[in-house]
Amino acid sequence: MRNRLDSHLICCVVVGLMCSWAGHARSELSDQDPHPPSEMTTQENGFRSEPADHNVETRPELTEQENLPPAERTDESLRSKPVAHKAGIFKRVDFGVTGWFSQGQTVWSQNASNLDPNLGDPTSRLTYKDVGTNVLELNGKLEFNNRIFVRGSFGFSNIGGGRLTDDDYLSAQGAAAFNAGVSGAHRFSRTFSDLGGNNATDMWYVAGDLGLMTHEFQNSKGFVNLFVGFQYWREKQVGRGLRQVECTTSALCNPPNTTGFNGDPVITNRLQWYSARLGTDVEYQIIPRVSVDAKLVFLLSRMYNEDVHNLRTDLAQNPSFKMSGAGVGTNADVSVKVMLLQGLYLSGGYRVWFNSVLWDKDWKIYGANGTSATAPLNEFYTLRYGPTVSLSYVF
Repeated sequence: MRNRLDSHLICCVVVGLMCSWAGHARSELSDQDPHPPSEMTTQENGFRSEPADHNVETRPELTEQENLPPAERTDESLRSKPVAHKAGIFKRVDFGVTGWFSQGQTVWSQNASNLDPNLGDPTSRLTYKDVGTNVLELNGKLEFNNRIFVRGSFGFSNIGGGRLTDDDYLSAQGAAAFNAGVSGAHRFSRTFSDLGGNNATDMWYVAGDLGLMTHEFQNSKGFVNLFVGFQYWREKQVGRGLRQVECTTSALCNPPNTTGFNGDPVITNRLQWYSARLGTDVEYQIIPRVSVDAKLVFLLSRMYNEDVHNLRTDLAQNPSFKMSGAGVGTNADVSVKVMLLQGLYLSGGYRVWFNSVLWDKDWKIYGANGTSATAPLNEFYTLRYGPTVSLSYVF
């Protein structure tokens, strides 16, 4: 400790002597040269001093940072440096890779009792619930000097696994007509099928936004953005095998615990969501090198869905059912971002996506003989959620 103090004391003395000598030399040069200091071109301390450039723009935020105590200064690297493009168009460019370790479900039901009074309301309710759907996402962002930005993302995955639950219902009239073991309107059948795909694009999406930075926090600690955009989200679910779990009438279903068609597709579902996006995202530095990000998006969506019941010989096979409708949804992301190296960031967070049909709902059945009929679609929604990990680079 004594040696360190002595070293610091010697350094201070040397620096003081050098500053005193430099000030003395500068005063002598000022007495000898009639030109103002801004026009001087001379040798000083062994380096050539160029004329001052009066067109250089002062950065007040840097001056403000210098006046703050060290503990309160903002780590400018978290906001990254402006890109030194020749045309001076871009302020910064981001590129990242995200892993979304998700699970999700799609649920729909319809009321076909207007087509056959023996059928219940709902007539059928199908729940596609998957797990282990690990999405790989590529994303990028261009931020311009006028605070406008554009960004896009593309993600894809196979369906990791899960279960399809198919429930069917009878009305009170139908229960009596088919001699069901339970009287009154009730669920007369439930079956399970395994979900899982071998295709890497069983689930994929693409999204793009155009936005504006509307607010920047003091000392460049973060920002608030508003944006609009478009999103396309597609999923394909294939139910394989069949296990009868419940059956109250042998006229319509197999006895409970009956299994069959192992590994064969029994129901194939293809879902598409088209969504207009309106949202905001916020980034704020909580401590040097660490910031929090949050994004909330409102979706105005249109849904198209096709179901193929591969074992139903009375139904068409391309497709068996069609559904459509309009509704709303949301995308929500929150994460914590840590700077590993200059421009390189690691983030961890959580993401939820949701879409639901609320109006203009339609369900249509196609018979093998070429006939078709329509009935009300009771409900249709898709939910996907899970943790995220991202690695991004800013330059």
